[in-house]
Amino acid sequence: MKDRIKIIKYIYLSLFALICLYLLYFSLFESRLIASNSYNRRLRESEGNIIRGSILDKNGEILAKSEKYKAGVKRTYVYPRYFSHVIGYSSAKYGSSGLEALYNKELMSASDTMEDLRSKINDYYIKGNNINLTLDRSLQVYASELLRGKKGAVVVLKPDTGEILALVSKPDFDPSGIQNNWESLINDKKSPLLNRVSEGLYPPGSIFKLAVASSILKNNLQDIEVECTGEVNADGYIIKDSDGKAHGSITLSEALKHSCNSYFIKQGLKLGNSNLYNEASRFRLNKKIQTDIRVSESVFPSKSDNRSIAQQSIGQGEVLMTPLHAAMMAAAIANDGVMMQPYVVSSISGSENKIIKEFRPKQIGRIMDKNTAEAIKDMMVEVVESGTGTRAKVSKVAVAGKTGTAEVSGNQKSHAWFVGFAPADSPKAAIAVLIENGGGGGSAAAPIASKILKKALSLR
Repeated sequence: MKDRIKIIKYIYLSLFALICLYLLYFSLFESRLIASNSYNRRLRESEGNIIRGSILDKNGEILAKSEKYKAGVKRTYVYPRYFSHVIGYSSAKYGSSGLEALYNKELMSASDTMEDLRSKINDYYIKGNNINLTLDRSLQVYASELLRGKKGAVVVLKPDTGEILALVSKPDFDPSGIQNNWESLINDKKSPLLNRVSEGLYPPGSIFKLAVASSILKNNLQDIEVECTGEVNADGYIIKDSDGKAHGSITLSEALKHSCNSYFIKQGLKLGNSNLYNEASRFRLNKKIQTDIRVSESVFPSKSDNRSIAQQSIGQGEVLMTPLHAAMMAAAIANDGVMMQPYVVSSISGSENKIIKEFRPKQIGRIMDKNTAEAIKDMMVEVVESGTGTRAKVSKVAVAGKTGTAEVSGNQKSHAWFVGFAPADSPKAAIAVLIENGGGGGSAAAPIASKILKKALSLR
């Protein structure tokens, strides 16, 4: 009887410990996201005596502000469509999204608690705290204009810090028109409210060959020559190279340069799902990415049949990535194999511009050693110099990159990808460009990446 009581006691203690651990995890990692959900009724409560704080870019330029009028407080978005997905909207009727939701508490708080108390007693308005971003207004607007009329995403990062310099998702929306256009926005088949950069999941296609190349190097398979006949038969499933072109006997460097499917499929089959899955995990697929915006979890399947492995080896099948994650992959290679946590809020300041809280760069972890990163970096330079990514060149600057053409179901055109960084020898900016149903990555995404990288490198 005593043994049974002990067992029951331990079961209850274990359950209690699990609840405590869950509550701790929730408080540390999930509370902000849950609290900022647009369906959270607390976000719709009266703003009381606080005028919502401003949101500013990295150079102090105001992007969103609130002002008191006779009829109440009006929220103004200075560049409405250009920042719609990252800043989001704040609506009394429909809640909030983006940073307006995630940092609602900070925007609706005052740093001077005594002044806050006096304003409540004497019934007058005071201004809430400001949110300062890592985004550069000029780069954001420029990238947005390049994507005008397209469906897709662009994200630019600083490889050594994880600071997000630009985050563009198309189609966009006008956050100031949410009240009048809500029904048309939520029923729009183009999904303008979706932040494609961080929440859109897409087959990465050949940009995923960078992760496979890392596994090939780690398993010392890089010197093996593979015969490319223009197609591979994986248990009756035929996968062709671009235009069925045969590359002949080819090694890793040439295979990445020309994006040879046959090479990566045959090497992927040698590696097997276990090696590929572990490498994908090191690149943070199937794992949550902690950051200050909402990010969907990228996916790498655990299927081990030859057909699935063949598809996984070239970023097809059930492999899915967000454009933000794709940029992080390129940035980690640029940063000697260390992946940084991406972030878009640099600091919180009071109404007098005094910094209340500052956010510092954080490492996610080392995903490859420096030698492996250098080897892949050199191959990526060749991709742009004389491979599939020549249209990503920037005058007088060495660019490292990888194109991707990801097939989609039906009769739709492929998604066009480009990821890379520049300058290759001292990276200042990493980029991911995705054009939905854009066709070839080298023809559709690479030219846009070239222009944005050139602009990013000119920033002070």
